[in-house]
Amino acid sequence: MRLKLILAAFLSFSLLSSHAQESAPSTTREEVVVGGRTIKLPAPVGYERIDGLNPEADRLIEEMLPASNRYLARFDPPKSDTPDNGRSFNVQVMRSLETREIGDRTFADIKQQTKAEIDKSEETIRKEIAKVSGKAEKAMKEATDTNAALSLSDVAMLGCFDESPSSLGFTMAMNVAAKAGNQTTKTKMVVVGMIVPVNGRLIYLYANTAFNSEADRTWAEQAVTAWRDLVVAANPRVEGPKAGGLDFARIGRSGLIGAIIGGVVALVAMLFKKKKQA
Repeated sequence: MRLKLILAAFLSFSLLSSHAQESAPSTTREEVVVGGRTIKLPAPVGYERIDGLNPEADRLIEEMLPASNRYLARFDPPKSDTPDNGRSFNVQVMRSLETREIGDRTFADIKQQTKAEIDKSEETIRKEIAKVSGKAEKAMKEATDTNAALSLSDVAMLGCFDESPSSLGFTMAMNVAAKAGNQTTKTKMVVVGMIVPVNGRLIYLYANTAFNSEADRTWAEQAVTAWRDLVVAANPRVEGPKAGGLDFARIGRSGLIGAIIGGVVALVAMLFKKKKQA
């Protein structure tokens, strides 16, 4: 019970946005700005945007990310659905690339090198886990004013799956545990990322879900691919310059770390929803 209360208090900053939605304008929010460039960002089918409704929630969740990344938007199912499978979406950007012109041609030039870096970054990511957990714990403690613990383990790359020349999809799985006192809640997550240039800017799309079977992995990979198609279709196609001077390792690492954080946020949100259903 204590653990559930801690998680509820933490995520209430985020999920109380459902109350804010009641008074929020009915117009959809389908635009974000990246490096001075406006990008149309339609919501994944059946989901709605939740960031921007509760500034304190946004601040706490943003603080979980490493300095290299920032959130552009986060999406949950409508509050009436209250699912318990932890499914959600978010989109991030790498700060150092926000003003860099990266189009379809640019990304096609770097895709294979970036894929190679992702394939061999699993050990590097494991070394980053302690930093990620520490930032998440700090945010939870700040939100709840209570001792809390969050741990990530068995982070595994499940491979790259997207064959489009102008995007790169990858899948990760991880165990996430939240602990208070002698109580521990553990969940396995699958997180699917899609690195894609949109209107001359490189963005990272993510789908998260609890990983109970291969069907969950299939859902996440198909869902993020369908979302990519929506976003790309809503924006101008930009060819971009030839690639040069891009750090493939940082692009890949930024995508993987963003995936981990998205999974952590999704887990805590899922536990909070279970608390409300109980």
